[in-house]
Amino acid sequence: MEDSVTYIITFNSSHQALKAESKLKKAALLPKLISSPRAISSKCGFCIALEKCDRPNMTDTLKQLNVEYTHLYTRKLLNGVKHYDQQD
Repeated sequence: MEDSVTYIITFNSSHQALKAESKLKKAALLPKLISSPRAISSKCGFCIALEKCDRPNMTDTLKQLNVEYTHLYTRKLLNGVKHYDQQD
């Protein structure tokens, strides 16, 4: 079993993404604002990647931090191809 995972968080607006980035930084989670991957959609075109995250239940963490988001995905590399699994 993996100790860490990469989460991708999508948003309805860039304003939500920026607010979430700030809240996640304050919680020492090291968010990275990225453009939305083709395999998933984000209404604003931006997502946050939390790479090598060791928090097992990110949905609860986002609720506790009062982060507004659209969807939560995990990203895995299988045979050199990125795969996204929706978590919510």
